[in-house]
Amino acid sequence: EDRSYGIDLFIKKDYRGHSAWLSYSLSKTEEKFPYFLKNEWERSPQDQRHELKGAVLVNIKPFCLSANYVFGSGFPLNAGTILRPKYFEPEYNRLDVAAIYRFHIKKVMGETGISIMNVFNTQNIRYSNFEKVPLDQTNTVNIYSEAVPFSPRLTLKLSF
Repeated sequence: EDRSYGIDLFIKKDYRGHSAWLSYSLSKTEEKFPYFLKNEWERSPQDQRHELKGAVLVNIKPFCLSANYVFGSGFPLNAGTILRPKYFEPEYNRLDVAAIYRFHIKKVMGETGISIMNVFNTQNIRYSNFEKVPLDQTNTVNIYSEAVPFSPRLTLKLSF
């Protein structure tokens, strides 16, 4: 059994072909299962209380530039055992940037660009949590995976 509630706020401004937006989420996600030692609601592995996102898109022909930033307060990661749980909440933050150049040479239209996800190569943990709870044991196994590492990408698109 689980339950979730929260609120999202979103602000966006467009100006002369440019755009900027900011969003904020406040949420709470809880769960309760028969195998819990106490018959109480506990934080879900997906419970992230705060998330702030911002983006800017700038169109200076023939260039298009963008940047976005994500900050999350973290997910409750279990560092203990089912009998004595201890949680830690590493923050999540990531900056992504991109630049595109559009061109037209005779009958060829094209664009080339570069994008970089996680510019500062921040070590983030993905909220996906695989938790194995054996029915006949009190031990659990938690497996967490790293989120997007530094990821540059070059593109070239040609139209004839």
